Amino acid sequence: MPGEWETKCEDLLKKMIILRCFRPDRVIFAIRHYVTVGMKSPEYVQNRATSLNDVFEESYATQPIIFVLTTGVDPTELLLRFAAAKCQLVSTLSLGKG
Repeated sequence: MPGEWETKCEDLLKKMIILRCFRPDRVIFAIRHYVTVGMKSPEYVQNRATSLNDVFEESYATQPIIFVLTTGVDPTELLLRFAAAKCQLVSTLSLGKG
């Protein structure tokens, strides 16, 4: 926070509100910090690589597996190869653009 605002504002939520007014580019970092402090663990904001084998082991036949992706990421080919190796059929449904 700029200048004396760092000591004037003790509440993290209030700091995020003020930060959004002055530095909207820093809000994501503030949210990550807020969640880490509130949950007392950085586990909730860390990006971890997900193994399809781990997902498969934890899934059930009656549960769909949903991938929430960012722009430019397409795991379809990887998923189809993994399914072929496990002798499984896969149905895909795109909920994005197009």
